[in-house]
Amino acid sequence: MTSCTDPLGLNETKLFKDLKSCLPKDFSKDTRNILEIRDDILYVWNPEKSCILTLLNVSAVRGKHGSATFQSLMPIDPPIFEVTDLTINETVTQLALWGHLGIVVVELPKRWGKDAKFQGGKDVISCLSYNFDGCCSQLATTEIRKVRWHPGSLTDSHLVVLTADNVFQLYECELGDKPELVRSWKVGPSNSSMRIPSFAALGEAAVDFDFATPAADHNDNDMDATDAWRQIEWPILVLRGNGDVLLVRGNVLIDDNKPVVFGSLSMYPPAFDNYGTDSCSILCLQTTPPLVVIASCLGKIYHAVLLTDNTEEEEEEKKTWSQYGSTYSLHTPDEALFVFESIEMELGLFYADKDKKYSCPIHLHADRENRSRYFCSHNAGIHLVNVPMVGQLDDYVDASENSVDLHLPKFMKESSAQYLVSTRTKYTSKDETTPILGFGLLQEPCVLIALLHTGVVVNKSIVDHCYISKIEATAPVTSPSKKVTKEPFDTHVKKLLLNREASQPLTMLGLRQNMSPREYLELLYRATSIFRKQHFVHHDKVREEFAKKVRTLKALKIHQLKELEYLSEEKMCLQKKAENLAEKYEDIKDKQEELAKRAEEVLRLVRFKEPNMNPMERAEGEKLKQMSDKVKDMRVRIEQLKKKKTTFLESLNQTNVTDENTQIVLKPEQVEFFKESLAQMGKDVAELITRAKNLQDQVGL
Repeated sequence: MTSCTDPLGLNETKLFKDLKSCLPKDFSKDTRNILEIRDDILYVWNPEKSCILTLLNVSAVRGKHGSATFQSLMPIDPPIFEVTDLTINETVTQLALWGHLGIVVVELPKRWGKDAKFQGGKDVISCLSYNFDGCCSQLATTEIRKVRWHPGSLTDSHLVVLTADNVFQLYECELGDKPELVRSWKVGPSNSSMRIPSFAALGEAAVDFDFATPAADHNDNDMDATDAWRQIEWPILVLRGNGDVLLVRGNVLIDDNKPVVFGSLSMYPPAFDNYGTDSCSILCLQTTPPLVVIASCLGKIYHAVLLTDNTEEEEEEKKTWSQYGSTYSLHTPDEALFVFESIEMELGLFYADKDKKYSCPIHLHADRENRSRYFCSHNAGIHLVNVPMVGQLDDYVDASENSVDLHLPKFMKESSAQYLVSTRTKYTSKDETTPILGFGLLQEPCVLIALLHTGVVVNKSIVDHCYISKIEATAPVTSPSKKVTKEPFDTHVKKLLLNREASQPLTMLGLRQNMSPREYLELLYRATSIFRKQHFVHHDKVREEFAKKVRTLKALKIHQLKELEYLSEEKMCLQKKAENLAEKYEDIKDKQEELAKRAEEVLRLVRFKEPNMNPMERAEGEKLKQMSDKVKDMRVRIEQLKKKKTTFLESLNQTNVTDENTQIVLKPEQVEFFKESLAQMGKDVAELITRAKNLQDQVGL
């Protein structure tokens, strides 16, 4: 059964029931974010089992709480530190778990199957992970302030880390390979000397950073498309605890491009306290020009626009540290922050002006689908801030030159803050902690999902008003050869847990053995106090860490044993399939050989029956064919001659009949001539017969 605070019914799902039972009572005293939502999939960190719980199709959970299944992503190298934040890259291929003492990058598995589940729907999945513990001297000796994925990475594999020593580190986390440290640079002085006060106490430590709107260098018009893409840079806005804002320019993804630090940025109109001395978080809304949000621990938020500083000031006021001969150099910025409004949020529910106000760090969260608003999570709940200035800036940028004056930003609509979730009231005790453990947004429609310190999930619908367009990625960076190495667990215990400021030395009494009871008691009290404050406390922490490590290793062992059983079964199935395939192969091979023999026999018979003639026989055959054609032609001619003969005989008969009827009368001269001619012809015939006989005798016939 759903409630008004949980319309999706997430509290009834098995995932959050298990998570609620696994959360320790003293899990956190400060607000953190161990929950993230991407592509309708919810990711949440389970600190007890050291795994990532995922719930697919979060928007469709309502009405099927019992059938809503979840999957566990278990890193093969789980973090040994306390995880405070969970962040996913833009392409949803890698997930970063980080805390103040380390970072772990987890490669998300592939999805397939009916419901597009991870690895087809397995309950527990082993994921390749890389632990950043002890990867360099910086992360081993100082705390981590902020970790963000670089939005300009073409491969979406670059991670930017800000440490407490004012140092930035850029890592390249290629899929299937160990992370590599690309470069590091400073944005302020490091607290190396113990003679001066801590710069963190003076507010000179960087506490947060965010990426500003990308910019391109259009000075070179002859460059090709590839070079122009490499010129795109993502400026980094760095916030210090005293309210100063630094600007880092240069494409840090390119090896030959050195980042340049500018600062601190001037803020107009000037304020005596520099707009707060307890700043904790910064956020840049992706607009043109960039709109910067700065939050302080007292619940006050400032909205400013990042513009070029064209104000006329004296040269002495615009000098940088390097001009004064400081050991650390900062360049004079050309930009400035123009603050146009401030918002004071109510941290907790109070009933009168005299009620004591509550202060705590504020975490800013951008809405990925709506640039005109953002969210604030803190120990007292969650706020929603709407910024109408974003829409006015968009209208101003899109306006034509003739109507640009009509679209100038106006301050008639001020920003508003809505208190969405409250976890504190005036009656909440000062020592009682009520942090927000997780914050996520489910898009289309927009639903806020928050994990409270009690393990209860609250979800609330929020109206969307506009859509945010995707930002293209910038050029890739060449991987250096410097690899990240993992710090062993025993080294972690010795450095971070067993490291003590004081120790109890061996007491040498010397020659004086007649000490008074009071002196013995003071010595005992001193030793006891040191052991209680320095030794036993750290050993308790070590015991807890060992217990946590043992639980994690047991869970990994159980999972790996199940994986081995599963692999053994798969191996047996594959062996059976291989045997069946081998038998089928042998049968097919025998059948193929039989068919080959039959084909050879058929070819032999065909060749045996094929008529074979030599060239002479072929020539005689051609002659016979020609003679046959001539015979046919002669037959046709004979038939024609027969017809002509018949016609001639008929005409001859008619001529004879005509001759009989006609009597010829010859003259005596004619008769005499005929007789002489016949006699001469007889002589010629006789002579010819004689010659023929002579020729026959000569020839021998």
